[in-house]
Amino acid sequence: MQKERFSKSDFTKMYKLFNKKILDFLSKKVASKEIAEDLTAEVFEKVFKTIGDYQWQGISVSAWIYRIARNHLIDYYRKNDKFKEDKSFDDVVNIVESNSPTAETEIVRDEEDIILYKAIRELDEEDQYLIYYKFFEDMSNSQIAQIVNQTETNVGTRLHRIRKKMEKLISKKSNEQVF
Repeated sequence: MQKERFSKSDFTKMYKLFNKKILDFLSKKVASKEIAEDLTAEVFEKVFKTIGDYQWQGISVSAWIYRIARNHLIDYYRKNDKFKEDKSFDDVVNIVESNSPTAETEIVRDEEDIILYKAIRELDEEDQYLIYYKFFEDMSNSQIAQIVNQTETNVGTRLHRIRKKMEKLISKKSNEQVF
């Protein structure tokens, strides 16, 4: 069976399909939209430069592009030594906290969101990525497995364990929350 290869002429199609998704992914992991836009451009520059080297070997094109984006994000944090200073989840919490709700249901929802994001911040980076892929990008375990280079079973097991851990963290945070 011959492995599929892509050419630089396929890049335009890939860019149109994945640009917004990669921008959304990166926007949630950095402090500003401008940084996310710059990183997205750099990711697609890497895709363009390496597209001729891509060979289908059981890893989908989307998994390949997300892996490039994820690795580029890690490189960005390492290069700029910003990992501890960039508080993308803190930014989300601050946005939620700064909303002035108009009804009791809005208040309850905001409080639940705050608790959720505080719990997510307590997870290690790898678990945060799994949560993001599963619940923010609505990816299947199979798609996630390709991106993180693990088996589908392993991803399912890890997500199950993360859910259990999140339940405990949310319960603990709910009890700590001052209303």
